[in-house]
Amino acid sequence: MFRLRDRAHTKGHARTRSPRALGRSLSATVVLALAAVPVPASAAARMPLPLPLPLPLPEAAGDQLTITYDDGSGATVTNTLSCHPAGGSLPNAQAACDRLDALDGPLGPVPHDQMCTELYGGPQSARITGTWHGRHVEDTYNRNDGCQAARWQRMEPVLPAPAPGRVSGAPVR
Repeated sequence: MFRLRDRAHTKGHARTRSPRALGRSLSATVVLALAAVPVPASAAARMPLPLPLPLPLPEAAGDQLTITYDDGSGATVTNTLSCHPAGGSLPNAQAACDRLDALDGPLGPVPHDQMCTELYGGPQSARITGTWHGRHVEDTYNRNDGCQAARWQRMEPVLPAPAPGRVSGAPVR
């Protein structure tokens, strides 16, 4: 096959290019040179304008959560929550949305190296699934130790506050 020698040198050796490769680099050079040529105003006025890009969907379009709460006795309640505007079946949806906005969404898990007190907060558990600001959410909550109980409390009013005077579902004596 016929090869042309390029004037570029690499460590003192001449580099050879095939005619096809040389043609591609010349084509790219011509395209770049033409892109730098100014277009007269009269020609620019006749050129069609590019179509506008679609506007991004508001981040709120993905704020749809399902909250399933178990009070510890096996009775579960499932509510929905949408934000921006607030709605759904969760009581006090606006306060829940405000709290999630302040937290930048549902809390992730407790770090594995986090030291936690062994203070039992109750048998309640919850699961939150859905989408928040375009991110997939799948979190579980419980009150099994001090870290989990504090995490639960930070999520109120998205998660219900435990009934006063109750730890394990029965009145505290």
